[in-house]
Amino acid sequence: MWVSDITYIPTDEGWLYFAGIKDLFNGELVGYAMNEKMIKSLVMQALFRATACKHTDKGLIAHSDSKNTYTRFQ
Repeated sequence: MWVSDITYIPTDEGWLYFAGIKDLFNGELVGYAMNEKMIKSLVMQALFRATACKHTDKGLIAHSDSKNTYTRFQ
């Protein structure tokens, strides 16, 4: 099972938004994406990178938080 989340990191130039995909089986970060804006494609970019780097088994479950963070994208 893969899980995803978004966080933001304060920098001298403003906020940096980070989306990560983590494999719960081994704790490995399998994909990520960063941007200075919280754009719609941020989590999708992280998921595409994860699937490009890791060959997934049929039936893999990818879970993302469905709270309002994912509904406030620009």
